[in-house]
Amino acid sequence: MPRPRKKKELKRGYKLCIRLDDAEYEKLSSESKKIGATLSAYGRAKLLKGAVRIPRYARIDTSSVNQLSKLGGLFMKTHSESGGLYSEKTAAILDEIYGIMMEIDRGLADDRQAHNESENS
Repeated sequence: MPRPRKKKELKRGYKLCIRLDDAEYEKLSSESKKIGATLSAYGRAKLLKGAVRIPRYARIDTSSVNQLSKLGGLFMKTHSESGGLYSEKTAAILDEIYGIMMEIDRGLADDRQAHNESENS
């Protein structure tokens, strides 16, 4: 199934080509990756607005989220294998880990929504 067509007012009909040296390209590329934007979106925002909004959660390292997930799994295993011996403590820790992960997820969703809204305006 093909991608749905964009509305006429959302289409971008002009293309701007610029030449960059290695250092300039690396700088733009790394800055766009830091905030989770495409190079085109980052360059457009930088050109038209002069400044780019950096999302709150853009600097979250995925390895940190993976580590939280692994910790949660280890606590679940400890809880199961101990027959609930430390149930109050493990439940409190699991709740805290879950809460942190949900906060990160909400923050990322907010940042994606704000980014999409700024792209369309």
